[in-house]
Amino acid sequence: MNLSYQSMELQAIVFIVYVAFFNWLVTRIPFVRNSGLPVNWIIWLFSLKIIAGLVYAWFYSQPAYYATSDTWNFFKASKPETDWLLQDPIAFFKDLFTNGYQSSSNLFTHTNSYWNDLKNNSVIKLLAICNIFTFKNYFADIIFFNFLSFFGPIALYRISHKLLLVNKTLLVISVFLVPSFLFWCSGIHKDGILFSCIALIIFHFQKQLEIQKLHFKSIAVILCCLIAIFALRNFLIFLLLPALIVWFLTYRFRGKEKQIIISIYAIVILFFFLSSKINPRVDLPNYIIEKQAEFKQLSGNSEISIPVLENNFLSFVKFIPTAIDIAFFRPHLTEFRNISYVPASLEVLFIWVFFIFSIFYKNTNKTKHQAAYIYFCLCFSISFLLLCGYTIPFSGAIVRYRAIALPLILTAMLPRFASTKIKLPKLLRSKFFLKEQIDKLK
Repeated sequence: MNLSYQSMELQAIVFIVYVAFFNWLVTRIPFVRNSGLPVNWIIWLFSLKIIAGLVYAWFYSQPAYYATSDTWNFFKASKPETDWLLQDPIAFFKDLFTNGYQSSSNLFTHTNSYWNDLKNNSVIKLLAICNIFTFKNYFADIIFFNFLSFFGPIALYRISHKLLLVNKTLLVISVFLVPSFLFWCSGIHKDGILFSCIALIIFHFQKQLEIQKLHFKSIAVILCCLIAIFALRNFLIFLLLPALIVWFLTYRFRGKEKQIIISIYAIVILFFFLSSKINPRVDLPNYIIEKQAEFKQLSGNSEISIPVLENNFLSFVKFIPTAIDIAFFRPHLTEFRNISYVPASLEVLFIWVFFIFSIFYKNTNKTKHQAAYIYFCLCFSISFLLLCGYTIPFSGAIVRYRAIALPLILTAMLPRFASTKIKLPKLLRSKFFLKEQIDKLK
């Protein structure tokens, strides 16, 4: 962290150049422009992500967090990787697919496992590539990561705006500006990339349903995103697939949504508890217990006292209230350990107030596209959050893991507020109005 004045000056110049370049670039990309957002909104939203990334970097540069922070450790590990890439690019990329352990690794183990190492190695390799263009400038790397993670919110905004026909301002807030989402998905880490992959899968899955035939580009994007998710956080694949099946079936069989959801998740739960009978190496309940134990080994002042979780159905059922509390209500308003807990607690309170108000708003009739999309958002988000509740016994950590699900949950609630009118600032409102009139003329 100790840099000379000349080095800091050079890094500042590189950072400013890339801020200007990528702000120009995002407004020229058709996928972003087709969102319908005004150009100045696109620039401000992208710039806000960069600012959040800088705040993320500052937070983890504090003495209490710097030594153990993943983001700075990723950057340190990426610098020799960049040198290796420049010297021997074939070996650099081959290393990502090389198992350095004597025995084949189990997908669900956390020690001496190629698959577990792949999560961090993928981020380090990506960061090493970015370093070539940024001259190993961490702060310029933030811009590259946010450029990649910006496509996720754009994709979710586009599909939600198209399907749900809700207030644009509320939608922008729900997709881009949820505080924990903005913070955790703007730093150099897995979260922003993961959300982009999930959102792009959602976008192209809906596109497939609309055209009702296989589209090579959409299939390719979905497969690439699934591979990236598998590399970065493999268990998300096992949550995405049932939710996508629910989406497809509820779209095809209107009026049978409850039966479909209950049937799909009954099969999932049955498979979960019988997994060890199918294959002893794939003991999913034990995987959850081990993941929870791994978190318990971490140090932190936000640890939650939880009951013992055992490898049997009854123990998992008894743990449900605890999992719900952790996933949906932590951190409590009464557990302020430091100033960083204040925004997290207020965010939880706001989301629950938003949910309660949505109950009293008129439930408008939905098309089959709208209903199926909302069922997907809720099924994936709730299953993801419950899994986090089972595995994460820290109030501080749950805020980060929960962040990628919040835009999906909030957008699923928005149709309840379809009649709500929120005025935009005059300049932005005029641009929205002008574009709408042009679209009508077309």
